[in-house]
Amino acid sequence: MKKEYIIPVFVSHLGCPETCVFCNQKKISGQETDVTKEDVKETIEKHLKNFDPANRKVEIAYFGGSFT
Repeated sequence: MKKEYIIPVFVSHLGCPETCVFCNQKKISGQETDVTKEDVKETIEKHLKNFDPANRKVEIAYFGGSFT
């Protein structure tokens, strides 16, 4: 059975125009700009260089936001 490898992609505050003090992801994460498709591609490529994907089950997980 292949071991799982999760590539994390952080998409903070995307989709919400508000900057509420209790969930302002840009302030919490320090990421001031929105994630672009180029950023996502670079993140995935960087992680794939760390191991042989033929030996692992690879998943991409998108994280971010605060559902309060």
